[in-house]
This record gives sequence, structure tokens and C-alpha cells, in this order.
Amino acid sequence: MVSQASEKKLKIAHFTDPLCFWCYAMEPEMRKIRMLLDDRLEYRIVMGVLSSDVHEFTGIDEWSEMNYSFFRIELIEHLAKSAERVGMPFSIDHLRACSPEELVSLPLSKAYCAMKMLDEDVAEAYLRRMRECVYAEGHSLSTVERLVELAREFPVDAERFRTMLETDEALPVLLEGIGECRTYNVMSFPTLLIQYGEGRFIVSGYCEYPQLRRAILFATGGEIDPGEAEYSIDALEAYMKRFGKAAEREIKIMFSLDDNQLADAVMDLVSTGRYTTQSCQSSFFVVPR
Repeated sequence: MVSQASEKKLKIAHFTDPLCFWCYAMEPEMRKIRMLLDDRLEYRIVMGVLSSDVHEFTGIDEWSEMNYSFFRIELIEHLAKSAERVGMPFSIDHLRACSPEELVSLPLSKAYCAMKMLDEDVAEAYLRRMRECVYAEGHSLSTVERLVELAREFPVDAERFRTMLETDEALPVLLEGIGECRTYNVMSFPTLLIQYGEGRFIVSGYCEYPQLRRAILFATGGEIDPGEAEYSIDALEAYMKRFGKAAEREIKIMFSLDDNQLADAVMDLVSTGRYTTQSCQSSFFVVPR
């Protein structure tokens, strides 16, 4: 007879948005949880919309230009401090001159949903690349052309993707995500809905790994503990194989390494000849050759 506990499945619904900086910042923690729990976890992305119109930043009166100037100054100051705190690769230069259109996340949310319809396995990698383009590389993704150009990095029909962006074909998928955000009263990103058996527990905002670990322990009544990962070159290569590209902080968080241990781990990885590093401001990514 199968016990009631063994029938339960830990589920995490990750409510997110492509332009949410704190979603980008929390990717190391989310990757760690997924690696450690592996097939004990049912994980899914629920796409929301952080911003849908330029008037959210500019207002609609004669002070629009000034409103946006003040908003951008505050945004730059906030992101600069936040990026320094979390340590993910980050480029702030493009924000100093970006237009209001470049901060509207609706087109990017639609793009994720279109990619999900084309190839669900590719969609998550595309979402990550959108964040890297904006926050690490300082590129705008405010036009269909730029979103399609990014799609060409993946094994999908880019022209079919373009057609989906230029129509409302992917809108029902996005509306489903927005509807689920309303159902669970999701007011900010990232938000995690943790479900185990009949229980539900919501975690809102950026959290470091110890907080997320405690949340999972609480939500599962202590039955599931993600634990910690022991470093080995094989374990690191398994991580790279799963995600394809990793920021230095992601490796550091995954194996709870200090700076010296991180340097040694990256050296181990690069010395295999299968990986190299890609500089980004004061940080870097490790990428396959």
C-alpha cells in the first residue's frame, strides 16, 4: 500500500516577468532548489506582466518627460545598489539613456508565451536570455525585430515566432498566467506558490537560499528538505549540462562556496577544455565552448 506522504508531490509555481530584476537576481537560488530536488519537484513558470504601458512611468499630463526623468534616476539608483548586493552580472550603462518603451515588459511576456507555444523546453532558456540581454549585456528588447533576432539563437522557426508576436496568437497563454496571478493575489514578482498535498504556502519577493529552504521545510511539514550540494567537478558539470550557462554567483550559491573555492571550481571547469569564461562588468559567466 502506498503511504499518503509518498503520494504527495512538491509543486512550485514561479510567478515571474522577464523584466523583473529581482526574478533575475533569484535565479541562482531557484536553480539550486531545482537541482537538489530534481524529480521530487514539479516546477512551472507562470508569466505575469510587470509593466504594460509607458504611461506607468511617464504619467499622461504635460509633465510626462519630467516624470520619466525622475523615475529613471530612481530606477538607476535602486538597480545599481541591488545589483551590487546580489552579484549577478549587470550592466547599468544602457539604463541611463533608455526610453520608456524599453521598460515595458508586456512585449517580452508575450514573447515568452509565444516561445512556450512553439517549444516549451526552449521557452525557459529564451526567458533567461531575455534577462541576460537586458541586465547583463545592456540591450533593448523593445521591438519585435530584436525579440526575433534573439529567437534565432534557438532551434525554433523564427519567422513563425515573428508571426505570433505580430498577432494575438499567444495572448490566451499570457491571459491564463495573468488570471492565475489574480487568483492567488500575486502583487509582486518573484512570487512562489509552494504546494504539498492539500497545503499551500506563498513566498513573495527576493529570497536567499536559506529562506527558501526553510519555506519548503515549513510547507511540507519537514518532509522535504532540499539540503545542500557537495562540490565535485562531476556535480558542477551536471549543473552546467542542465542549464548550459552559469553566472559565477550561480556556481557559488549552488555549492555554497567562498571566493577562493569558487575560483578553484571555475578553474577546474575551464581546465576540462569544454568551458570558458565570458566577462560582464565586474562579474562573468561560464559558458560551453
